[in-house]
Amino acid sequence: MKKITWLLILQLGFLVSVQAQEVEKNFVPYYIKDGNVQSFERKGAKIEAKAIGFGYGGVNQYLTIFNSKYSDVRFRPNELPKFIIALDEGIDPLDIVIISKADVVKKRKKYRRFIQKGNSIGGGSKDISQHLVIPELRKIEGNLYEMIMPALAPGEYAFQPIYKGTEANNIMGTSGDVRIYCFAIEE
Repeated sequence: MKKITWLLILQLGFLVSVQAQEVEKNFVPYYIKDGNVQSFERKGAKIEAKAIGFGYGGVNQYLTIFNSKYSDVRFRPNELPKFIIALDEGIDPLDIVIISKADVVKKRKKYRRFIQKGNSIGGGSKDISQHLVIPELRKIEGNLYEMIMPALAPGEYAFQPIYKGTEANNIMGTSGDVRIYCFAIEE
C-alpha cells in the first residue's frame, strides 16, 4: 500500500512539474515525452462535405488533410504519454476537447479525413459518436489540464478545432485551411 501511495505522489509531482508557462498557447493540445512538453502534428485541413449513398445516407462534413496519409506523431497503444491542454480562465472544460478518429479510406488514397458532423437526408443530425472520443479533463494547476484518454483503437486521430477563447480567431489559416492537431495509435 505504501508503494502505491508513493507512486501516486511521484506521478502527481511529475504532473505539477509541467508549468503553465511551458505551454505556448491556450487551446492547443500537447503531450509530455521524457519530461518535456511536445507538440502534436499540426496540419491544415480543408472542410468538405460528402454525400453518402447518392445523398440517401445524408451528408457528412469532414476535415480532410490532403497529401498526408499518416501522422508523424505515433504512439504505441500501451505507451500513451500524458496529454495536456491549457484553457482560458473561466472556460468550462466539459466537452471542450473532442478527438475524431479518421475514417478508413481506401488504401490507395493519400489523405486522412476526420468526420466533424453529419446530417440525415431529412436535414436532421446524424449520430457520429462512434467516430468521436471525448477525454476526461483533470485540472493540474491554474488553467492547465491533463486529458485522461479512454482506450484508443489503432488508427489516425485529430483534435477537433476549438472555437472558443483566445485562439478561436487563429483556427483558420490564410489559405482557408482549418488548423488541427493529429496523432496516431500504432497497431
